[in-house]
Amino acid sequence: MNGRTPVVPNRGKTGWSMGSGILPYPRDELRMWRVIQDIIDNRGGGVLVLAHHNADIDAVGTAIILKRSFPWLDIGAFRSVSHAGRSLLSHVGMEMKIDPDISRYSLLVIVDSSSTLQVSDGDLSGWPPYWVIDHHADHSHWDGNVYQDPSMGACVEIALQISFLSGAMLDDMMAVSAVAGVVADTGKFRFTKPVDLDVCSMVLEGSGIKMENVLGVIEGEEYFDVSKKIAQLKAMRRVRFEKVGDQIVATSMVSSYEAAAARALLVAGADVVFIAAERKNDLRISSRAKPHILALGVHLGHFMEEIGRETGNQGGGHDGAAGLNGKGSGEKALMLCMERMTELLAGKLGVQMDRKRDHMGGRRGKAADRQPRESPDMEGIQGGASRQE
Repeated sequence: MNGRTPVVPNRGKTGWSMGSGILPYPRDELRMWRVIQDIIDNRGGGVLVLAHHNADIDAVGTAIILKRSFPWLDIGAFRSVSHAGRSLLSHVGMEMKIDPDISRYSLLVIVDSSSTLQVSDGDLSGWPPYWVIDHHADHSHWDGNVYQDPSMGACVEIALQISFLSGAMLDDMMAVSAVAGVVADTGKFRFTKPVDLDVCSMVLEGSGIKMENVLGVIEGEEYFDVSKKIAQLKAMRRVRFEKVGDQIVATSMVSSYEAAAARALLVAGADVVFIAAERKNDLRISSRAKPHILALGVHLGHFMEEIGRETGNQGGGHDGAAGLNGKGSGEKALMLCMERMTELLAGKLGVQMDRKRDHMGGRRGKAADRQPRESPDMEGIQGGASRQE
């Protein structure tokens, strides 16, 4: 990636600035200095920046920014990197280690991960000391050092604070990673905060990169990726939904691309969506909600955290986009999500639910007893359509 000359941000009363944009100073500068000092002190023993499994653009972008600021760092991900994350890595010419050997490092920096199951199988007994750097609100699953700032819409913004506080300059790789992380994690600004717009303005004006370049990295071949298109279509074919007042809660199952499938069902008309993906012994659920649902006081991050506790897994995330990671039956977990969310919305809307039947014709009972009914399987007449998702 051919870049322009790195730039040094201006220091003002409330934050770093370039042009009309601003990145606020860290909410706990002393604690952030501890993070920086530990990274420097452990240079000889090796430092690994570790992102969650299926690392998204925000996690990958955070790792890239830290790598550009502290070149001796290694960057890696637990199990896999998402398609969009790989696109960003390709754009900047970097690679992430998949399932790196933790024992080789004297310090870990865990990024964009609110629970231990996002970066491990749950056993941290053999881990070296670590820091968790994140913008999610709840980190009760972690016992080590945590730096969190829920006022930020994306983890890349905290990574920029660490970089600028340590004296690093802003280069094109960092700029693209920062804006891409904010755009992706705010749903292309659907759930943005004023600080996110300020940060993007600062980075765009200061670096000279163009938004179309960033969107090209985020979207890449998204509209031509046949696997993603098939996953979205299968999610629609398998959808089941319930009506609460004028609001629609929908669930479905896919094998992969669950976040993309959730977005597709929102566009199709659902107001709250839960998509489960089972792979081998692992279960992932992606949830999304429209802004007017959040205005009712619904917070998907808190909701999925509770679902995680009920199912023996770990969940959490943002108000409008959250997830769950763990083990178990996707169908049963989706039934529980449907039951709990319809009850929650019914209470907030002041409506009564018909608990006898759902909108796919299945009889309703306890969550563990209900069996979902899919739309008729059309694969036999699809002209040899691929089963890949």
